Amino acid sequence: MDTLTNIGTAYDTTAASKGLGFTDYDLTGVTSLVFTVRQSRVGSGTVSWQLWNETDSSQVAVVSTAVSGDSYLTTTVALALTGIKRLRVRAKSTVSTDDPLYYGCAIRLIRG
Repeated sequence: MDTLTNIGTAYDTTAASKGLGFTDYDLTGVTSLVFTVRQSRVGSGTVSWQLWNETDSSQVAVVSTAVSGDSYLTTTVALALTGIKRLRVRAKSTVSTDDPLYYGCAIRLIRG
């Protein structure tokens, strides 16, 4: 579990928000992706968790919540990416002083 203190209103505004890990995926033949974040919203803003394609500097998926407490947030997105991409999770909130808890994420690739 990572506590992100004062995460800010833009992605990667604090050193802590860069520490959510990364992984490389070969997305060749992948047609869609399911992105799930396990988190706890702590604060008063709307927290957004973004799956970031660091290789191409682009957003892959985003999930958001304004509900307090622990939850799983899930979205499915169509993909048009190919090759190996480095993906990582980033966070932000509409209230810069929010301190959400990040428990982890799951990424499921769907082919064909």
